[in-house]
Amino acid sequence: MQQTLQLNIIPFTAPLQEAEFAFYTTKHEGYCPIHKDDLNGAIEGIIDESELHYGNWLYTDFLPAKEDAILISINLTECKYFAQHYYRHLNFIYTSSSRSTDFQSFWVTSPSEHFNYIYCPKGLVCN
Repeated sequence: MQQTLQLNIIPFTAPLQEAEFAFYTTKHEGYCPIHKDDLNGAIEGIIDESELHYGNWLYTDFLPAKEDAILISINLTECKYFAQHYYRHLNFIYTSSSRSTDFQSFWVTSPSEHFNYIYCPKGLVCN
């Protein structure tokens, strides 16, 4: 059986190189779990790993800081797995407020250690 796959490849330049995000050590409903390894050492000297949920997890909603937030500056080109969570979140917000409802997910690759492409299912319209 022969299978045919078609992907859209959209050139992508990250709008941010570095940004500050609010993280929490306790799990909250609707927050994204972030593994400490996804932050490439950005938490070193800021938070003790013993304070992390199960010793490995932080949580964020990608919104401005609330009470008990830990603010961490993240370089999105160095922390590609965190950047992937962040861009998925932005895409979810965009697609849930627009007509585009058939978008499922995307993948960020990092050739030459930079984000150059987002691979999207056929039919996605990006502005």
